[in-house]
Amino acid sequence: MRGIFIVGLICVLVSLPHVDWLYATDLQRSDIQGRVVHAETGEPLLGVHVFLSGTQMGAVTNSAGRYHLRNVSSGSYRLVVSSIGFARISKTISVPPGRQLTEDHELKPVIYELGEIYAGNLDERWERYVERFTHLFIGESSLSDSVKILNPEVLRFERRWWGRFEAEALAPLQIENRALGYRITYYLDEFIHTGTRTRWDGEPLFTEMTPENEEQARMWEQNREKAFYGSLRHFLISLMQNRTEDDGFVVFNLRRETYGYSIRNRFRTSPHRLLSESDEEHLKRMRFSGRLEILYTRRGEDPRYVQWAPDLFRAPNTMQTSYFELNRRNITIDNDGEVAEVYGATRFGYFAFHRLADKTPREYRPNDF
Repeated sequence: MRGIFIVGLICVLVSLPHVDWLYATDLQRSDIQGRVVHAETGEPLLGVHVFLSGTQMGAVTNSAGRYHLRNVSSGSYRLVVSSIGFARISKTISVPPGRQLTEDHELKPVIYELGEIYAGNLDERWERYVERFTHLFIGESSLSDSVKILNPEVLRFERRWWGRFEAEALAPLQIENRALGYRITYYLDEFIHTGTRTRWDGEPLFTEMTPENEEQARMWEQNREKAFYGSLRHFLISLMQNRTEDDGFVVFNLRRETYGYSIRNRFRTSPHRLLSESDEEHLKRMRFSGRLEILYTRRGEDPRYVQWAPDLFRAPNTMQTSYFELNRRNITIDNDGEVAEVYGATRFGYFAFHRLADKTPREYRPNDF
């Protein structure tokens, strides 16, 4: 009966003269609008940038201080409000399907020491730190060679004697990824590297570049597909859609033993064991004990991955192996494969090899996905 109902609904929709599939799909999209004013005077602010972190969706306030973000898919987002001379606001919001949301904000004025951005001791040691930061943040995959930080002079670093390496940006990082065809404005909130672990948080806004010719457009699409397939985002989207095996993922749960994880305590798992319903229907809760081992069987390893991983002394494998571990009791995932909680989980293996050079906007999907 369910199959008959779906076919019948399709026939009805096709027969209606003023209904098309784009309109039917857009009914599930949401709009976000609001007003941005000066916190002290209440006056509307013109030219404030408002965007959803990790996407290409942004707007600028008009003379009345109003903005409008259209056709937003359901999920968990960080809404960012930024303007020169004011403290930036970053707020986590939940966007249900088919809603009109209002998000008003008051910006507080701040005084920046803009001279610090271009002053300071930018010596050889600073240049070495920039190189190290680039490897850790941009990554070392085959795509990273075509990614450049256009304003590295805004970066400042601190290194502790026990190996802790920290970075801050005095202004948004302007990054050009000529491998994927995106310009990225990245508001870096935190960057810390200790031992073999790197932790960072920030808000990127993607802008699609214009290809010079059809050949470059094809190359960008091929590279975007390469970056998406097998990524953590691809895995989490497949998990949400209950299609991990169909998409080439094999998932095992590793349980912790006295001396770490062992293959003896390893068993196959599936989406229904990992996900449960949350308070909001467009989100899921993910919970498991131990660590997930995730094999992506449809693509081999980048040869540079073997060089990047400190404990691998072999040729590249024909499949990619990653690990995923929760840092809290459970985490929240949306349909774009986004984890709502900052630092809610840690990724290892091939997932950790992927850095900003391999990152696509959260709304990107390959044509055949």
